[in-house]
Amino acid sequence: MPVRFQPSARKAIDFAMVEMERIGDPALSSLHLLLGLLEPGAEGSQAALRLLGMNPAALQLDARRDIHLARTGALLAEIDDAPEHVLERAGRISEQCGASDISDADILMAAAQDQATWAGKLLAASGVTPALLWGVFPEARGVLRHPGAPDPLAGIEMLDVTFPPTFAPALPVRTGIGYDSHRFGVGGPMILGGIEIPGDIKLVGHSDADAVCHALTDAILGGAGAGDIGELFPDTDPVNQGRSSIEMMRAACAASEKRGWRVAQVDVTVIVERPKLLPYRDAMRASLATALGLPADCVSVKAKTNEGMGWVGRGEGLACMAVATLIPMRTVTR
Repeated sequence: MPVRFQPSARKAIDFAMVEMERIGDPALSSLHLLLGLLEPGAEGSQAALRLLGMNPAALQLDARRDIHLARTGALLAEIDDAPEHVLERAGRISEQCGASDISDADILMAAAQDQATWAGKLLAASGVTPALLWGVFPEARGVLRHPGAPDPLAGIEMLDVTFPPTFAPALPVRTGIGYDSHRFGVGGPMILGGIEIPGDIKLVGHSDADAVCHALTDAILGGAGAGDIGELFPDTDPVNQGRSSIEMMRAACAASEKRGWRVAQVDVTVIVERPKLLPYRDAMRASLATALGLPADCVSVKAKTNEGMGWVGRGEGLACMAVATLIPMRTVTR
C-alpha cells in the first residue's frame, strides 16, 4: 500500500494540522482533514467538487460548524472519527489505481466512502456521495484516458460502503421559511408574484412591495443560511427605492448558489380578502418559475382569506408565507 503523499495531499494534511492547533483541539479528526481537502491547495479534491457543482467554501463552513458541535459534545461520542481510517482507505484506493503515492482526490474519495466518520456523514448530507465521486474520480486524480485505449479504471470496484446500524445519512436537502406583509394604498396596479394585478389598490413599500417575492427571497436566503432580505436590500438605501422584487429574488438565488445550494421547489400562500387571486395564479406561477429557473410544476401559489378577522380581514393589507426547498448544486448526476 502506498505510504507517500502527493504534494497537494500533503498540503491538505498540513492545513488540517494547523487548523487543529489553531482551534485548540487535542487530536486530529476527520473533520480537520476535510477542512484541508477543501482548501484551494488540494487541487484534486477541488477539481472533483467543481465537477460535481459543489461549493468548497460552503462545505468548509459546514465542517467548521460540525467541529464546533464536536467540541461542545453535540456530536455522538460513539462515532470513531480518527483520520487514520480515512488515510488507510485512501492508500488502498491509490493502490487500486496502480499509483505509487496518495493524492488528495484519493483522500476525498476515502472520506466519502468512510461514512462511519463525521467527515463522511457531512459529505453524504451535502450530496457528495461515493457514486457521484466515482464518476469524476479519474479526471480529478489525473488518470489519463487515451483514445482507443482501455479504461485505466475498468474492473476496479469501489471499496464497500457500510453504514453503522445507528447511522442514517441525512438527506442533502434544506428548507427555508419566509414571511412578509404589506398594507394597501390607493392606486393600482398591485405587483404580486412578479405580475401586475389591475385595480384601484396597490401594496405600499420601499421597493415595489411584492410580498410574494419578498417572502420567497427570505425563504431562499434562510434555507441557504445566507441572511435575510433586509441585509441584502436595506430600506435605508435609496438604491432600493422602487426596486423590482423579482430582481431581489434572483439575487437571493445567486447568494444561495454561492453557498452551494439551489432552489428546487417553492410553495407560497397569500392571505388576503381581496382581490381574488385565482384568475392570476397561473400567471404568477409562470413568472416565479421563470425567475427561479424552475418548471412551473415546481412552483405552487395558493390564496386564503382570513375569514374577516384582524387587519387582513378588514382589508387593510395582505400577508404571505413561503417555503423554499434547496438541494446541493451539482452538474453531474448519475
